[in-house]
Amino acid sequence: MNSERGYSLVEIMLVVTIIGVIAMVGPRLMVQLQNFYLQTTARAEIQRDARSTVDVINRFLRQGKYRTIIIDSPATQGPYSRIRFTHVDGRNFEFSQSGSKLLQKVDGVTTTLSRNLMYLAFTFPRSDYPRLVSVSITMQKSTYKGEKRALELTVQKIRVMN
Repeated sequence: MNSERGYSLVEIMLVVTIIGVIAMVGPRLMVQLQNFYLQTTARAEIQRDARSTVDVINRFLRQGKYRTIIIDSPATQGPYSRIRFTHVDGRNFEFSQSGSKLLQKVDGVTTTLSRNLMYLAFTFPRSDYPRLVSVSITMQKSTYKGEKRALELTVQKIRVMN
């Protein structure tokens, strides 16, 4: 019987090779997992923001007085990115874009609805029917290494009831 103890050269070379492969693949795999996590988190956040902001705009605009609706463009923002109207209870509402923020102003008190706004537009899809307002929103969030993840909501048409 052979009573020698220890590892053979072949066994040591196999261990070194396996450790080398793990050392080469491990960091790359971790970076990819982190990138996937950041993109998934960004997508979930902008979807949540988009749904909640469209819901808020829809809720208040439906109860607005259609004769008071004004759609215009603030000085430094995109075209048709602000809507102002009077609610049936007499409060004055304004939804507008300010950089990457979506702002809601009720009787002069401003609230930020989202910080991930890329584009906002309000339009009247039919010039002969001022009770119908289209809202178009695009949300965007930074992800890994400065990349941006964008989600464009389809245009939602809101019928003003009053």
